Amino acid sequence: MKKIVIKIAKIILGVLLVLIIVGTIGMAKLVTDGVFYQNKGNDTQGNSIKQMATYGFDLDGFNAAHKGVEISATAEDGNVVPGTYFDMGSDKCVILVHGAGGDRVSTYPLAQQYLERGYDVIAFDDRGHGLNPDEKVTFGVHEALDVKALVKYARNDLGNSEVIVHGQSMGAQVTAVYASNVTPGAEDAADAVICDSPVPGMEYMIKSVIADDDPVEMESFVTSYFIETGKLYSKLFYHVNWDDGDTIKVVANDQLPTLIFVSEKDTVCLPEMVEKVYENVGSQVKSIAYVNSAHIEGVIDDPAGYMEYVDNFLANAGL
Repeated sequence: MKKIVIKIAKIILGVLLVLIIVGTIGMAKLVTDGVFYQNKGNDTQGNSIKQMATYGFDLDGFNAAHKGVEISATAEDGNVVPGTYFDMGSDKCVILVHGAGGDRVSTYPLAQQYLERGYDVIAFDDRGHGLNPDEKVTFGVHEALDVKALVKYARNDLGNSEVIVHGQSMGAQVTAVYASNVTPGAEDAADAVICDSPVPGMEYMIKSVIADDDPVEMESFVTSYFIETGKLYSKLFYHVNWDDGDTIKVVANDQLPTLIFVSEKDTVCLPEMVEKVYENVGSQVKSIAYVNSAHIEGVIDDPAGYMEYVDNFLANAGL
């Protein structure tokens, strides 16, 4: 009888172990796919138009005044990056990188400021957004390849001698990750980068989503369990290391002139987290600017003041 009980217990434990493993894999897939395919069924193009209306930005007026042309560049992994090029006949080009949930149109208030100053501008769709064919959002890990391709395109195809990359929110994170993976002076390296309210890290933002921004819950065992299993699943099945999207850590490798904008009323990318990004930037040429605005709304609230920071930074960087 005792042997039968032991045998049954082993079977039950084995079944429970299998259920735990299967459940863990299923949850890890759910977390990872929820991150990578966060815009599945989401109208990112429509979201940008709605956001422009919320800002009170005259999108029709912008489109009437500035006739962009469609361009594309191919990243080193084969992804074809769609964008709009606004030609002002300048030898300086600014590449704008939008945040999560929208598309290139969401950067047009920023584009307007650069165009008024005579810069050429490229606005493009991040992966998982707009017309970009790659459906996965990887918080800069793969998106940085698209930025590299566009910087080379601006230099080699458009003939721009100076190239600046300016990102907002997740686009600022993409910009920071990109800057940390290029060598100054290389053809795919911008002459300077600007990061407006960068997402502090891929893992940080996933934690905040899982825990609904509760700081205690973000560090709980359950949240940590989901994160660690998601990270492992991502490495094994998608070959994406979440640590490569840890903005605060990776910027130690950034050697490009870098400007970081802190939005003082930001509840998305908290000011103290953005300050940590700035503190860890490895470049000897770096600046930090504070705007009394909500998340990435500095250029909306006070475009002249916002661009004064940009103009001074670029001048000090010799651009």
